[in-house]
Amino acid sequence: MRKIFRKKWVVILADLLTICIVLSFLAESVFAKGDIHLGRIKVKPGITYKGEFNDNIYSAKSDLKSDFIHTLAPSIILSYTGITPDNFFDVGYSPDFVYYSKYGDNNYIGHKPFISGGLKTPAGLYSRISNNYVSTEDPYGNASGYGEGDKTKRWNNALDFTLGWEFAGKFVIEPIFKNYIERFDLKKDKWQDRTDNIYGVSFFVKLTSKTGAFGQYRYTAARYDEQDGGVLGWSSTNSQNYKLNDYFIGARFEPGGKLSGEAKLGFGNKLFENRLDKDNNPYEDVSSWITETSVSFTATEKTNLSLSLQRSHKGSPDSDAASYIDTLIGLSLNQKLVNRMSINLGAEWVNNDYQDEYAGKAEKSFNIYTGKVGLSYIRQDWFNASVNYKHKSKQASKKYENAEFEQNILSFQISVMF
Repeated sequence: MRKIFRKKWVVILADLLTICIVLSFLAESVFAKGDIHLGRIKVKPGITYKGEFNDNIYSAKSDLKSDFIHTLAPSIILSYTGITPDNFFDVGYSPDFVYYSKYGDNNYIGHKPFISGGLKTPAGLYSRISNNYVSTEDPYGNASGYGEGDKTKRWNNALDFTLGWEFAGKFVIEPIFKNYIERFDLKKDKWQDRTDNIYGVSFFVKLTSKTGAFGQYRYTAARYDEQDGGVLGWSSTNSQNYKLNDYFIGARFEPGGKLSGEAKLGFGNKLFENRLDKDNNPYEDVSSWITETSVSFTATEKTNLSLSLQRSHKGSPDSDAASYIDTLIGLSLNQKLVNRMSINLGAEWVNNDYQDEYAGKAEKSFNIYTGKVGLSYIRQDWFNASVNYKHKSKQASKKYENAEFEQNILSFQISVMF
């Protein structure tokens, strides 16, 4: 029955994409692209609808629950661009209204306001700032995987500030500051409340107009605020507070050439502030090679390849160990076809390798495999529609098999920018 249902949805989604393409031609005379202006400020309202069939909405190993999920996301962006592209200011807001057809207890409203800006002087001084706030109750878990499969109310805020100076025609020094805050709503989740303050500096040497080599040092101070406050038996003398020291060398590729993005390889260590956790398990400092690489290669005018390689130390989302090393390798292909259509292919492998599991705990690791395929249609920059399929498989080491799952998601999405 499930196979028949999936085939039915494939046909429906293909028909919907065709209808959207036809409607876009008919609607162009009505929604012809023309930004609303308030002086030099562009006003960009838009709306996105996403329909998604998920055959395992709770990411469960057994007793799978499927549902069709509707997401409606209106948006508004105010954008100001100065005489040069480096001088800009954007502010926007987009709520997500998420509705489950059968399991209505999972319904939620998400909020995603943001602000970003940049300024560059003729003397080579520049600054960039961005702030992104997310409030959600989705069941996909946070960046460390905490809450995956459960509706978890939480919010986070990410502030990113960069200050730079270009001098002598080829050198750049670039200090950075980042602040990340995450807060959970329920008391049982508050032991994962965390505040990160990140400081760093990079020194670049321009090799060409589009390419630069650099070295970078970054220091992170991570504090579990509610653990320090005494929640659930934690205290400031046993909390999971830690510090990271990350050292990188790498290359940055500016947009406009064959390559774009940044490749970084280095070494990092994680140092805990306390000796023992609340159950008297010892904290063990860890170190490893790390990387933060995201590079795109424009092979031809119609073919774009992307590589993502990430490896970092993360705080543990459970009580089996205090940290894990998160490794990700991802490849994607975007191939433009005729009539403004393109096909998108992607594959990703993620490994969560827990470090120094506590006494009595088995060695713990997860391998997560994801494959994606999609077909999209873009008409200028005001209309796009897509049909996508994603398969996700999570495999676990022995004694953690209950965390394994298989998941298939078939979706279509329509976005209009007025």
